[in-house]
Amino acid sequence: MSTVTEASERSASEGGGVRAVTRAFEVLQCFTAARPVLSLAEIVRESGLPRTTVLRLIDTLVGERMLRHAADGRITVGARLIRLAAFAEAAWAVPDETADRMTRLAQETGETASLYARSGLRRVAVGQSPSPYSLRHVVQVGDEMPLVLGAASTLLVAASGPDAADHVLEALPAAERSAVDVASFRAAVHEARRDGYAVSHGAREPGNSGVAVIVREGDERRPAVVLGLGGPTARFTEERVPVFLDALTAAAADIRRTGLPAALD
Repeated sequence: MSTVTEASERSASEGGGVRAVTRAFEVLQCFTAARPVLSLAEIVRESGLPRTTVLRLIDTLVGERMLRHAADGRITVGARLIRLAAFAEAAWAVPDETADRMTRLAQETGETASLYARSGLRRVAVGQSPSPYSLRHVVQVGDEMPLVLGAASTLLVAASGPDAADHVLEALPAAERSAVDVASFRAAVHEARRDGYAVSHGAREPGNSGVAVIVREGDERRPAVVLGLGGPTARFTEERVPVFLDALTAAAADIRRTGLPAALD
């Protein structure tokens, strides 16, 4: 989102109090809609945290009603999360006019339309309208992806300021940074910043392509937001990509007028 956010991420691993909060969220993130009940062993494995740490965190989270003990001795989500979920859904909801415009974009181009915002070292899907074809790019609202792979990620970095690529590389964990072709990443961000759009083929997975344009540039207060199309590389030909860019540019202009989720303002 900004250098402030990136510095906060680094301090989260260094400051004791903040580190405890970060670890509590790591435990909570083990739970999903498909897996709402987990054993202690599963939480330890999923979080990668020591067993004793997980036990202490579970006790605290149960006391705060964020988690609770299920009848079979496993752990499940608590009632307090209902309020947080309702609040988050309302704050992150895409305005109806914007959702309708994304649907028209997907129908017009035949590809999945996604609205992405930068969140630290990740891009998050905050809105999505699926392609009408059965063979399509699948993105779910709330999905998080690395900020160093794909057209939308490259453009989010480019739209976050002239030094954003350096800040991202500095903030990446060593394991992730070692897997990045730094020269190629810098070049892609430079081109995206110059052109105002980005195109990628097979960056995140073979056979999948993406095109993205800027909806809003980021600053110290608000994250960058981009609008992208994703789908099979076979349909992202040299002839079709310019057509996609024209459709994206028109849709992005409309979305600036119809608005973004309240949480992004």
